[in-house]
Amino acid sequence: MDTGHACLVIDAIGRHIGRLPAARALPAVLAAFLGAVLAVPPSAAAQGDAAWPSRPLRLVVGAGPGGNVDITARIVGRRMAELLGQPVVVDNRVGAGGAIAFNLVRQAVADGYTLLLAPTGFTTGVALNPNAGYDPVKDFTAISTVSFFAYAVAVAAQSPHATLADLLAAARQKPATLGYGTGGVGSGQHLVAELLSAMAGVKFLHVPYKGGTAPVTDLVAGHIPMVVEIESVLVPQVRAGKVRVLATTGPARTPLLPEVPTVVEAGVRDFSVQGWLGVLGPRGLAAGLVSRLNATLRDTLADPAVSAAIEKGGAVARPGSAEAFATLVREDTLRWARVVRDANIQVQ
Repeated sequence: MDTGHACLVIDAIGRHIGRLPAARALPAVLAAFLGAVLAVPPSAAAQGDAAWPSRPLRLVVGAGPGGNVDITARIVGRRMAELLGQPVVVDNRVGAGGAIAFNLVRQAVADGYTLLLAPTGFTTGVALNPNAGYDPVKDFTAISTVSFFAYAVAVAAQSPHATLADLLAAARQKPATLGYGTGGVGSGQHLVAELLSAMAGVKFLHVPYKGGTAPVTDLVAGHIPMVVEIESVLVPQVRAGKVRVLATTGPARTPLLPEVPTVVEAGVRDFSVQGWLGVLGPRGLAAGLVSRLNATLRDTLADPAVSAAIEKGGAVARPGSAEAFATLVREDTLRWARVVRDANIQVQ
């Protein structure tokens, strides 16, 4: 209600009750009350807690200490704490492929004090486990992306396949015989490889390992012909001359391997896949808090020390709007659901 409408309401009330002697002062009281209400800026109501932050924030991660997600959370959390004037405590909640952490934040109060640093597995997990208990799109409020990284298709240095086109041609000649190693069934590497297979019109043979760097070790030793792996994991072996990366999966060439073409440049049209980390809150987080958190993350990632530390871990710091991140979450959730369904991937 604007001020003009408020005055009309007050005048109408005054005409009807003004004949009562004891009530002649009521219109003035109502005017004062409505004036005070109208004086409150809309942003204050949208923001929720006007004093935010007045206590420490919790940044939940679904991975253990020492991994990339945890390290990124601590790098980002330290700078956010400096900007906000409150501690940002990293809370490691490991288990169920990250679902324990995701559900903890899903159930939290939407007051801006409990946040989630989610990896790409946040969107793949519901496709692999229908009982995960959360909906990435409906149960959370997207705030901002933090970083992106590429996957890579690689062979051993002595491989006869010099290009991705060579590798795909070999796979077409002998379907389901050219094996590729990944960290396990349903891993990001597995899903990326299956998407590549579908879009390139070939069929590879999946060779799952139990996580770690075992696939790369076996690639170098000649036990498997190829891997699909996070790019940064392969860089030391590339520098040592033991591995040849044929293509990276992102929309553009990467700073780590600028000489390597993208999958699109190598001949597979419209193929673009990146892993990411991003910050979300529970569903219903007020627009004002989303705006303040997004601005804080932008300032955090603009810090040269923060972006350099993230790049050292093999990713590129890249914030974005809350709307763009929400779109990314929605599109990735749909895309990986299709990949899991079409490839009939089942996690035991």
